[in-house]
Amino acid sequence: MKKTLLVMGGDRRMEYAGEALADTFDVYTYGFAGSPPIWELRQTDILVLPYLSLSGEYLNTPLISQKIPAVSALDMLRYGGSLYGGGLSESFLTYCAERDAKVRDFFLDEELTLKNADLTAEGAVETVLRETDAAIKGSEVMLLGFGRVGKACAGLMSALGASVTVSARSEKARAEALALGYRACDLCDGDALARADTVINTVPQIILGKEELIKLRKDAFILDLASKPYGTDFEAAKELGIKALTAPGLPGKTAPKTAGLMIADMIIRSEKEGEKVG
Repeated sequence: MKKTLLVMGGDRRMEYAGEALADTFDVYTYGFAGSPPIWELRQTDILVLPYLSLSGEYLNTPLISQKIPAVSALDMLRYGGSLYGGGLSESFLTYCAERDAKVRDFFLDEELTLKNADLTAEGAVETVLRETDAAIKGSEVMLLGFGRVGKACAGLMSALGASVTVSARSEKARAEALALGYRACDLCDGDALARADTVINTVPQIILGKEELIKLRKDAFILDLASKPYGTDFEAAKELGIKALTAPGLPGKTAPKTAGLMIADMIIRSEKEGEKVG
């Protein structure tokens, strides 16, 4: 008999994930068009929640108008069942422990995180092309931070012909960037900011304040890929006439099918590993 699995909330990538999981589990969903009323749901062996679902009081349910309290979602999970989600808060994990839930956070799965970084880089390219009306080839791209997403963006932008400068506090990160053929500088170096056509931030703290922003050209574009509180003072950017955007959840917007299939693969892999351990 197949285990039951409930996908509860999320964007289109979670819909695709549910469809892909249906070959392995008895899948039902809530939070999408055509989902049954919440009172018809039954407890499940596996509960799948969205990325960044628990950063607030409610689940992320962009495809329906109804709000779902995050803690109440746990009522749908059988005691000792498996729970998957992204960005799970400490308080929520406490409730999970009370139900003896086996928890896997999408953000802590290395394979999935690396794949998502590649999709984020593709989404960043699409966003830059759409918002700047200029080619990437021959442009100056400055990357703030050189973690997984920063490395993926650097590689793709460079492959498309951009001149990439990696801006990082870490001497090790700068050395790695130089070894990969990029330019490198200290974080928010003034000369690098002055020549940048596009600045892509991946650091989740304010590093592009007014003092740094005034060094940019007025026609420069800032794409902030970091999680809250982001890395850009958007009010200062607006005051200075510099275009700056956040782009959370890019894989779910620009490649929801691929992102959903990756989530499904991670869940299937994790459940198989759990069976081996058991």
